[in-house]
Amino acid sequence: MQLNPIDVVFTLILVILVLRAGFRGFVREFMAVAAIVLGVAAAALFAGLVSIWLDQILGPSMWNHVIAFLGLFLLVYLVIKLTEGLLNTLVERIHLDALDHALGLFFGCVEGLLVIFMLIMIMQVQPFIRLDAVLRNSLYAELLMPLAPYAGSIMSS
Repeated sequence: MQLNPIDVVFTLILVILVLRAGFRGFVREFMAVAAIVLGVAAAALFAGLVSIWLDQILGPSMWNHVIAFLGLFLLVYLVIKLTEGLLNTLVERIHLDALDHALGLFFGCVEGLLVIFMLIMIMQVQPFIRLDAVLRNSLYAELLMPLAPYAGSIMSS
């Protein structure tokens, strides 16, 4: 099978993410993703409650929700980053650096395939440019698109 130009781009994305995660290690890479995802999730879930609390303390303001969202995001982000530092120290002290980097390569591969999958989904859904011809002979689209129904069921639940 011949690689088309979009497959070359997807391969570059995959290689970059695998190498980046391999050099950084599993702990740093996983915690970086977790800090952002959990920070946004916690802020989105609890900003309303915290903004009501801020209304009682600071008085009503249109900025209370923004302050609550940013404060919660920063709090969760910093707690996870501190935990990351402790885990990195632990990994170094018990000499698991090689395992950390090997697991980082694996995590980077999963992360890269997930990014490519999301890009393919966005390319198919977006209404501005017809990209059917670009994705028609794509090796990555052929391998990853059978997973689309599962992604839809995960998103709806």
